[in-house]
Amino acid sequence: MNHIRQALLSARRPVRPTSLALLRCRRTFSYTSRLQASENEDTFLSQFKNTSIFGKLADKPEALMALRDFAELMKAQGIDANTPPSTFQMMKLAANSEFREAAQKVVSELQKAGVDLTSQDTIQELMGLSKKAGGN
Repeated sequence: MNHIRQALLSARRPVRPTSLALLRCRRTFSYTSRLQASENEDTFLSQFKNTSIFGKLADKPEALMALRDFAELMKAQGIDANTPPSTFQMMKLAANSEFREAAQKVVSELQKAGVDLTSQDTIQELMGLSKKAGGN
């Protein structure tokens, strides 16, 4: 009788394997994303290449290097070129001497290249770029 009772109780509860046996039975699957050979180009920069401003800068390596250095500094400071910086980020940048020097260098190199930053056409072209980049 005791044997039958034990068989009935064991039939109701499934037997759980020990933790070691459980680890042997389970297989985990993992995957890694496929690496691409091309770089993921920034949308702002790809759109900037189609502007008249870039046409003026194409044969001015000093201006392009100043812009590249400025973009790297912005990334290092945590600023994304596709979104406008917050007020706090702008205050931090204004207090940063490296940023001020890099910005002055960009302005002077752009002026040497013949880009008038006070021109209404230039301002509208740059504003159009920022709207396109923000919409993506």
